[in-house]
Amino acid sequence: MPFNDLTLPEKYKNFEDRWKWIIAFMVLEDKFVHEILLLMTKSPSTAVPTMGVFVKEGRLNLHYNLDFANMLTDPELRYVVTHEIYHTVLHHVTHRMPKRKEDHQLYNIAGDLAINSLIPESPSRHMPKKRDKDGKVVAGHMGVLPKDYEFKEKLSMEQYVLLLKEKGETGDNYDGFDDHGGWSDTDKCVVDQIIKNKIQQVAKKESVWGSVPSDVQAIILAAQKGSVPWYRYLREHLGTLLSANKIRSCKRINKRYGLPFRGVKRAYTDRKLVGWDTSGSVGDDDLAHFLAECNTLSEIQPVDMVMFDCQIASPIMPFDDHKPKVEIKGRGGTCFQPLFDLAEKNGYQSLIILTDGCAEAPKKPATIQDILWVLTDPSCKPPVPWGECVWITPKGVPQPSRAAIAIDDPDDA
Repeated sequence: MPFNDLTLPEKYKNFEDRWKWIIAFMVLEDKFVHEILLLMTKSPSTAVPTMGVFVKEGRLNLHYNLDFANMLTDPELRYVVTHEIYHTVLHHVTHRMPKRKEDHQLYNIAGDLAINSLIPESPSRHMPKKRDKDGKVVAGHMGVLPKDYEFKEKLSMEQYVLLLKEKGETGDNYDGFDDHGGWSDTDKCVVDQIIKNKIQQVAKKESVWGSVPSDVQAIILAAQKGSVPWYRYLREHLGTLLSANKIRSCKRINKRYGLPFRGVKRAYTDRKLVGWDTSGSVGDDDLAHFLAECNTLSEIQPVDMVMFDCQIASPIMPFDDHKPKVEIKGRGGTCFQPLFDLAEKNGYQSLIILTDGCAEAPKKPATIQDILWVLTDPSCKPPVPWGECVWITPKGVPQPSRAAIAIDDPDDA
């Protein structure tokens, strides 16, 4: 029965208490779903009619309509939360959505068919019942199942799209129980990479998968193989990692001493160091890509750049304007520890590393808050399990001119 008509209303003090319990219960019901929920900020919103995942300032947000959530029973609410998480981890709401707006509703049905066939129903989690405007249960369920169309279960969203088209379905007037809209291309790329990083972390932990069937695990892992343009994720990463620093300002009155003493305001800046691995194993094209992107990123916020191989190969150079040419230093072996030592010594809070990952693991820094590994090839892996990862994907990315860099190597002169 709906939350407002609970037989034991003392079970929850208020909806917030109920919501916390629903999320916490996922540790027992579905630990994998709970792991993904930990990435998200959960908040009520009247901007969505039901529930949906959105991006704000580079972070995932799970928004829910309070009236809709109150209408559901606990098992139904758990189902809707699980349904939304599965859409996210399978990238249905990001790069797998169609480019043509007129196809969106059809893909919404197909995505729901794909998701709902993956979620086993039980007394503690099942699909919401249809309700009238007064919240009373009527015949049928709110979502769609493959058996409703006489389709096979556990097919992909794209396969269900083809089957629906064969039946002449257009998706008009379809009302699901979650919201898939409102995403920019940058949002989609950021979410894709966040989810891929998380799935990579939990993939080998059997305890996290919990009750997720092996065939569903395979579907989730297969969905992570697509590539995301690294430069978009990097642009978002640099634009959202902020930290508050206090500075004196004549425009603020000192709260303790008053005039004529200056007050304090927060300057939201973050010192970011970009480390280029200029060892011999990193190609010239990769370095050219990175220079082109640093020039673009400098329009958003200035960054500092330093080159390294087995040691620091250049002084720290501020990227506060476009640079048409950079002389590459290094071309020896690779060692990450000097770069991390330099970043900590100079008080950097964010470190971004362009590398092929081929070197011994450095010690985890104590003072650097954010670390991003930008790897030059999809087959590359970072030498450590910490920090965010993104891969350069040359396909579809505009190639910068090779004249954009000058190589400090006699053989290339």
